[in-house]
Amino acid sequence: MTAADPVPYDRFFSLCAKASRRHGKILSLPVGLQPFEYLRRAYNERYRGGRVLDFGCGVQKPLQSVLGVGSDCYHCCDTDSSGSFTFRSLDDVPDGAAYEIVASNQAFEHLGFEEGIRAGLRLAGCVARGGILQIGVVNPQHPTRQMSNPTHKTPWNYLNLCAVMELGGLEPFYCARCNKTPGPRWYERPLIGMMCRIFRMDWCDTVYAVGRRPAEDD
Repeated sequence: MTAADPVPYDRFFSLCAKASRRHGKILSLPVGLQPFEYLRRAYNERYRGGRVLDFGCGVQKPLQSVLGVGSDCYHCCDTDSSGSFTFRSLDDVPDGAAYEIVASNQAFEHLGFEEGIRAGLRLAGCVARGGILQIGVVNPQHPTRQMSNPTHKTPWNYLNLCAVMELGGLEPFYCARCNKTPGPRWYERPLIGMMCRIFRMDWCDTVYAVGRRPAEDD
């Protein structure tokens, strides 16, 4: 499947079911590191000196600061007319370009479903052998997060992100949830836990998935 192909819905949702069997329901996911902190550790431990592609980076480009990389290794893509970016569209990324880390944080929820599929496939195609793709989105199972911004279009969940990655030839090996503020206090946990189980919602406001392209010797 390529970025130009129509979305194979049966295949997509069968991969969502596969991810569900592997990762479980939302409350089964670990409460992990913030997405940028996960990438910072991965960069320092495995990919130092590697190339980075940041999709939907925003004018401030926080990931570049977190990783501490220069413009020779850091490439970014965004449509905001008030900023300066390496690429204005994923179509501008040269064919064959390969990055050790490809990331998108809080951008996919602003894309339509088929637009997001195409973007995910294009990003997956930019991952170098042994490299990773991380996609983080607002958690659609948080009571208010998805509806908090009028530009949010698609409620992507971690299962959907895993399916996109697998369609792009990556192995989605890790999913996590996290929150910008500390979790519930000890005396709040029983009530919040009960509410989450009953209404199938989650107090964490962000979910992300990480996929890897196998190395040559895998």
